[in-house]
Amino acid sequence: MEENKTAETQQEEMTASASDAQPQATQTAIEAKPVVPYQPVKVTLDALLSAGAHFGHKVERWNPRMLPFIYGKKGGVHVINLDITLDYWQKTAPRIKEAAAQGKTFLFVGTKEQAGEVVKSAAERCGAFYINYRWLGGALTNFQTIKRSIAKMDALEDLLKKADDDKSEVRLGKKEKLQITRKLEKLSVNLGGIRKMRRIPDYIFIVDINRDSIAVQEARKLHVPVIALVDTNSDPTFVDLPIPTNDDSRRAIELFVNAVADQVAAGVKEAVKQKEKKVKLDKKPVKAKAAAAAVHASPS
Repeated sequence: MEENKTAETQQEEMTASASDAQPQATQTAIEAKPVVPYQPVKVTLDALLSAGAHFGHKVERWNPRMLPFIYGKKGGVHVINLDITLDYWQKTAPRIKEAAAQGKTFLFVGTKEQAGEVVKSAAERCGAFYINYRWLGGALTNFQTIKRSIAKMDALEDLLKKADDDKSEVRLGKKEKLQITRKLEKLSVNLGGIRKMRRIPDYIFIVDINRDSIAVQEARKLHVPVIALVDTNSDPTFVDLPIPTNDDSRRAIELFVNAVADQVAAGVKEAVKQKEKKVKLDKKPVKAKAAAAAVHASPS
């Protein structure tokens, strides 16, 4: 009887030990999981097909000005010619990179649900500005008002910091702090991506020109070049650098948003290299002059 109890006790201890070790092993596995660095995307025909970039809208919803980009129709849906899409991208990509290398600024706009997150992450990665929640009317044409709202954000944050500082004379009640925090959250959602934008951007990249048509209008009014994805229900004549593709597919959006961000990042990197090279070249004559001066100054 005692032998059976001992065997049962040993089995329970082994089970408990195994169950305790399992979460630790899982935690170790999670901690040991390597962080995969971001790899620039490649826009190829295979990538476009895989992303569903060729699917347009229903035939009855088409815009006749998209005819040059349409391959045909299938099942009542227009099919975009991906050879033309690839050709347009290959012409657009170097222009984006060149502009970024010249120090031009970019604003990414994607307010539809499937674009919001990737627009934010891609813009932050390449140092661009972004609007991914809702386009604020006058964001470009009435930029001074936007700057005042950003200044209001700064003032509210400063007020909260002072209220939390024991050495400060500013004191706020819990209710006041909560109200200010909510205001900041609302402002941050709308203005967080353009908070550091001090002037009108040099280029604007838009995911869906129908949804964000006001952004297109404001950019055209201020002569800001527009880069945009254009689906079969869009008017490509409103865009300076159109990229014909499905603007509803999450994968197609991610492909092109990341591709544009990659070109901006590559241009910025090239600009940094050129600046460093120029600094090195400027230092060489100074060193040569200093050496020559030292020779002349030495006693003969």
